[in-house]
Parts: sequence; structure tokens; C-alpha cells
Amino acid sequence: MAISLNTIVTGMNGGPEAIMQNFNNVKNELERMNGSVTVIPKEQFTALNGITIDNNNRSCQIYKFNNFAIITMGVFVGGVTMKGWTSKDVLTIPKSYLNGFSKFQYFGDKKQLTDDKQLYDAVFDISKGSLGIYNRGADFSNKGLELIFVGILYN
Repeated sequence: MAISLNTIVTGMNGGPEAIMQNFNNVKNELERMNGSVTVIPKEQFTALNGITIDNNNRSCQIYKFNNFAIITMGVFVGGVTMKGWTSKDVLTIPKSYLNGFSKFQYFGDKKQLTDDKQLYDAVFDISKGSLGIYNRGADFSNKGLELIFVGILYN
């Protein structure tokens, strides 16, 4: 937040007006920063490549601000069959929710573990609005996986 405030001194001519102007500057900046929250309805998750999506375990929220947004997604998918060291798209969300943002950066690590300690990544592709899996080793055969990520959308 970068706000330019007027210096105010005791006995200053126009002091009350300067105080009000400072107050308005702070108020305007806070309103500018005030975002909105969009929740993507569960029905708008589309499964891909023979994967199933748990209807009771999927959520996506987008916290929108003027020049960026924060996206959080969590979903449990089933029926994941894939060879080690391969990628597979498992679901999409409507790209309209991404509001024309062109870049995405994860907060933290995208690596995750299965219950039996097999490593995989949850991979979000902003250009397609898709969430995928990158399998880091062992083959998956009809496995259920939880995919969770948080990141920033920007231009």
C-alpha cells in the first residue's frame, strides 16, 4: 500500500481539511485493496481422462483484487492409473473464473504424497484452467489422490 499523506502541524491553516484529505486517501486505498471472493460451484468441475471427482471433497475459491487474485483448490480424485514419471490432466474449471490472468505462481511446494508415501505433484495450468498430476516415480493403478494447491494469479 503506497499512500501519500499531507504533513499536518499544530495551528496549520487548513489543518482540518488536510486531516480529512489524509483520511480520504487512506479510505480510498483500503477500498481499492478490498477484494471479492468467488467460489466455484462443485458442479463446474469437469473430470478428464477417465478420472472421477469426489462430489463431497472439492472446493475452489478465488480471492480477487485489482491486479491479482489468490486461488485455492482442493479436490479428491479417483481412478488414477498412470505410469511413473508421466503427467495427466484430471479436471478443468471454467477459464472465465480466471478473468484473463495470464500467469500463475504457487505458494509453497506442489509436491504431495499418497497414503503409501508415493510422490506426485498437483499441477495447475492457467492457460487451460486444468489441474493435473505429475507422477514422480511409482506407477499408479486405480489410485485415489488428494490434490491441493494455493497460488497467485497475475499478468
